[in-house]
Amino acid sequence: MSYTYLDITNEVISRFNEVVLSEGGFATARGFQIQCKNAVNDAIDYINTSEFSWPYNHVTKADTLVPGTTRYTLPAASKHVDYDTFRLVKDDSLGVPGGKLELLDYKDYLSRYIDQEDTSDVGSVPSHVFRTPDNNYGLYPYPDKAYSLRYEYYGYGTPLANAGDVPLIPEQYRSVIVDGATAYGYQYRGETQQHQLNFQRFESGIKNMRSLLGNRTDYIYSTVLY
Repeated sequence: MSYTYLDITNEVISRFNEVVLSEGGFATARGFQIQCKNAVNDAIDYINTSEFSWPYNHVTKADTLVPGTTRYTLPAASKHVDYDTFRLVKDDSLGVPGGKLELLDYKDYLSRYIDQEDTSDVGSVPSHVFRTPDNNYGLYPYPDKAYSLRYEYYGYGTPLANAGDVPLIPEQYRSVIVDGATAYGYQYRGETQQHQLNFQRFESGIKNMRSLLGNRTDYIYSTVLY
């Protein structure tokens, strides 16, 4: 059995002895079938928000810096950014050896360096990164060339949309998704007792995921500014 949005949804539908969906009819599902589609995404979302740092949601991002620009936008899907991972990529053609950026408190930036944003021709190779109040990032000094920057973060994950979409959650935890979606299915039907029973199974599965995938919360909390 494949591990697609369609297959997982049909596994949930089958638990309720309802008619399963075909690939062609997936986009136009109605009634309880569409509720089961929604339940799958609800279960995935619950899993993703129940843990600080699932490793399958870990992303390494590459940005090309813009000469003269201090502030940059983080990905909308970023949940927790590890500011200790910001580094410039070595590029001999730009004369930059690469290396890690130092973390700069925003208040220190305001008191010591913010004048750079109103001054031209003071750019250089960035040496510091800071977190802005709007949860994006800035650099000091601002770049004078289009350097490459990399950093790491944990994302929220994105909802499944198409029949062939595959969850980021490893397939070995397929049953956890199905248990969660089944619980939500009973909730949609107003069957409180069955909802509670299945949700307990769902929570137990998440606990097992947490123990097997590990918890890197200490690693992230040591490097994220609040």
